[in-house]
Amino acid sequence: MKAVEIFMIRKSFRPNSSEAIRKEAEDLINDKHYQGYRLINVDFDVADNAGYIYAFITMKRPNTY
Repeated sequence: MKAVEIFMIRKSFRPNSSEAIRKEAEDLINDKHYQGYRLINVDFDVADNAGYIYAFITMKRPNTY
């Protein structure tokens, strides 16, 4: 079993989409933290021509060293 897990969230780029993806990422982090995951890194990226905003969340699985 791998010790690190990466989650991806994708939203269409519209007005207030950055706030929506931030809220969704925060909820996912809180939910996974409750399950025992530990946060390593969060990265937000905007695809130039695709019209999407992405959130990549890297978390350490519970009970791994």
